[in-house]
Amino acid sequence: MARNNKPVAVEMIDAADGRTEVKINKVSLGFVDDTNKITFSDGRTNSASDFDEAVAMLIADFNLHH
Repeated sequence: MARNNKPVAVEMIDAADGRTEVKINKVSLGFVDDTNKITFSDGRTNSASDFDEAVAMLIADFNLHH
């Protein structure tokens, strides 16, 4: 059975410390800093080659666990 399409609200909030917080439906996925270092909401860290890849990694991790 197919799932209904639900609206998804994606937010990217620039913080003053050079980090961008990524949220989906008001759930924080983590942060991406200016050097494309990713900090997941559970404290794990990783790095990406660019900002788009970093956001994609955060969303992929969110989809894996939800």
